[in-house]
Amino acid sequence: MLILLLLILTSNCKKDAPSDIIPYTYKLPEQINDGWEVASLSEVGMDVSKIERIAENILNDQYKGIHSMLIVKDGVLVFEEYFNNHKRDELQTIYSITKSVTSSLIGIAIAEGYITGVEDSVLKYFPQYHIPDLEKQNLQINHILTLTTGIEWDEKSHPYTDPRNSEYQMVQTDDWMEFVLQQPLVFSPGEMFNYNTGAVHLLSAVIKHSTNQFADEFAGQSLFEPLGITEYEWNTDNLGYPCTGATFQGLKMKARDVAKYGFLHLNQGKWKGKQLIPEVWVEESTQSHIDVDDDRGFGYLWWTGSHTMDKKEIPHFFAAGYGGQTIHIAPELDLMIVITSWDNAQDADIFLPMIMIYSAIQ
Repeated sequence: MLILLLLILTSNCKKDAPSDIIPYTYKLPEQINDGWEVASLSEVGMDVSKIERIAENILNDQYKGIHSMLIVKDGVLVFEEYFNNHKRDELQTIYSITKSVTSSLIGIAIAEGYITGVEDSVLKYFPQYHIPDLEKQNLQINHILTLTTGIEWDEKSHPYTDPRNSEYQMVQTDDWMEFVLQQPLVFSPGEMFNYNTGAVHLLSAVIKHSTNQFADEFAGQSLFEPLGITEYEWNTDNLGYPCTGATFQGLKMKARDVAKYGFLHLNQGKWKGKQLIPEVWVEESTQSHIDVDDDRGFGYLWWTGSHTMDKKEIPHFFAAGYGGQTIHIAPELDLMIVITSWDNAQDADIFLPMIMIYSAIQ
């Protein structure tokens, strides 16, 4: 009922809008020889007027904080727009979508034989540290991927600029990984979900010590270059390890390139017929391994959930970053939504646009 009411309200926005409203008219995404095939919304059976209404609301600041919005339907790019003076060629900060990219790198490293599997011990990659807690010997890669390490960590109760925030404390040290591993266990590994960016940063060392490449190098070779992604930035820690957990903002990429990465998870890990991420890893990483709350589960650094559409539950999974960065995928609808947004603690207004995109599918 709430969603129905919201849709009714937003459908009336044009009628009640002031005369000085900035209008928006849909245009076909540009074919720029970057690998994306384009088509019109109507060609894939989507209601153009509803998508126009979303863009008009963003232009007129009724939905705040959105930098770009892209829609991929039936394997083609059908909508691409940039707002608030942002441009196609701009590198967008994607924050914790970086975590999902890191998950893919682990899956590729396993498939290529660099890592034995998700049950691999984490501590075997850190022989230089003295870790007296014997229970930490049970910490496995899958516990990091599902954010169930059991390590004491709190980065949600206080802002990231607050000294009480665990990530803030981590970045004050010379060796972030040692800081994370020296934190006490408050749960047995695998027992409880707890959001922990520091733990995901450990995977940067796992990738380096298993593949002999830093995460950005390994990503460039195995993922980005095959996707035709040539421009990106990845922040590093004090020791030169890329911030796989997204500390210091993580990866910066163009929105169309973010969509390429996301599309691999709608297309069984393939781009242009080439298998970049193992199909089994796409399946495993985007299915729920633990419940987070009543509405969300968590896979391997991907979130899971569902949306009710015409009284039917439509499962989806998504990568999410600080401020409202989103790769949202509904395989049953062959639909992907990519949104890049501001860097505010409060997410950009992405909820209503995504609901309206669903409603535009005819």
